[in-house]
Amino acid sequence: MAEHVRALIVLLALSLVFFQVARGAMTQLIPEATYKRWRNLWVAATLVLFLSNSVWVCILVTGALLLVYRRREEHVMGLYFVLLFVSPPVPAEIPGLGIIDHLWVLDHYRLLGVTLLLPVALVLLQRSSTSRIGSSPVDWWVLGYLSLMSMLAFRPGNITSGLRTVLTLWVDIFLPYYVASRSIRNEEGFRQAMTGFVIASMILSLVAIFEMLRNWKLYSAVLGALGVNEWMFGGYLMRSGFLRPNATVGNSIVLGYVLVVALGFFLYLKEFLSTSLSRFLGLALLTGGIVASLSRGPWIGCLLLVATHISIGPKALKRLSILMLSALIAFSVMSLIPSGQRLIDMLPIIGTSDQGNVEYRANLIASALPVIERHLLLGSFDFLSAPELQVMMQGEKIIDVVNSYVGAALYSGIIGLTLFAGIFISALHQLRKHSRDSNRASPKAEIMGRALFSTVLATMFIIYTVSSIIAIPVVYWPLVGMCVAFSGMIRDQARRFHEPVRRNGAIEAPSNSWL
Repeated sequence: MAEHVRALIVLLALSLVFFQVARGAMTQLIPEATYKRWRNLWVAATLVLFLSNSVWVCILVTGALLLVYRRREEHVMGLYFVLLFVSPPVPAEIPGLGIIDHLWVLDHYRLLGVTLLLPVALVLLQRSSTSRIGSSPVDWWVLGYLSLMSMLAFRPGNITSGLRTVLTLWVDIFLPYYVASRSIRNEEGFRQAMTGFVIASMILSLVAIFEMLRNWKLYSAVLGALGVNEWMFGGYLMRSGFLRPNATVGNSIVLGYVLVVALGFFLYLKEFLSTSLSRFLGLALLTGGIVASLSRGPWIGCLLLVATHISIGPKALKRLSILMLSALIAFSVMSLIPSGQRLIDMLPIIGTSDQGNVEYRANLIASALPVIERHLLLGSFDFLSAPELQVMMQGEKIIDVVNSYVGAALYSGIIGLTLFAGIFISALHQLRKHSRDSNRASPKAEIMGRALFSTVLATMFIIYTVSSIIAIPVVYWPLVGMCVAFSGMIRDQARRFHEPVRRNGAIEAPSNSWL
């Protein structure tokens, strides 16, 4: 039996068991019909991926499924998220018909954008009730960053390549940001979007745990079956004797980041679950996946997320004390067992495993600073050829810029870095600005605001430890859009609360209730 077929059997077993066990909890968050439809589409897309034996057959069949089913979705972001990690982003070049080398590069993420998000974006642009572009301060930071990147795309002098890059920027960045920020109008929309992301991420957690324990990457063989290099996302990397899992996102740090975002969303969703067992199992599964990623950045990001969520909420001191005590107990238990000691060795600062990665990140900043100073305002498109960065060449003959902020400064200078960081800072400011109103709106809305704030803050930390590769920007652009949607939702509720009510020609004071 071919390896990718055996992997398919394992994936179907893991996913179908999950869908059955999680059904009771998830149908408290979304309608049962929606859950079944998402389950069937996820299974169908996985079967297409493993049995098509061709990248283009996989893209065309999956695209047809999406076009058929998207009309049934009232909240498109939920379907977008639940299918986001069903396939690795295998690139497929659209032929240039003999005129140019190729028209564009399509992958799974862009397929979802074109088939699911683009039609919704066109409808939103025509709808008078849609908030105009520029109504949120975050819009201007995003538009400024996109405009700068679009201009810099022509810097190498190749017009065709520049046009492709501009198209890619607006599809990859603006489309998910715009649809997330404008299509989500109420708490039901948020609940569906977050539930879709959490369902997809919980399956990733199961795959990550399986890959780490069994030393088997389930999605590597299918790449070869599709006719591409099965090692395009890297080989079998080990840390302290454990395999670093990739699942469908191609990198263990990226995997850890995705699961941290899912944990942030689940901190809100768990409030709708009726049993403590469901809440515990959900938290345990996502935490287990984060641990299985064997990535220090997401580990610290996870702690930062939870600590921030607690510290800006009620009874912060008591809950932080419980968190610290739980961490100490877990550390003590881990130190008593051999496998736990191996995990402790991987911890930052106190651990001893793979300290070269920590040193490489410190050396990268030191080497990049002179290059940034030489091209201070707008950076350089060929910064990797600088002598200071050539010394960072690794055994694989690559220079890994494992810091998204350093990468932004090298490519687009201080102006690009300011715009890039300003997007996240502005999103955090908007969340804090509306935090009091969200508390008055409803307790669950306040929890949602804290969850989004904590998730963005954790994102800002994690991308300091990794470049914005593969699924990382695919996640943080709609995340920022959801922050804008949350601020807009709370602002609209506040406006309705303060507006006087007309009844029988008389003006009455607004109701004290937000609901």
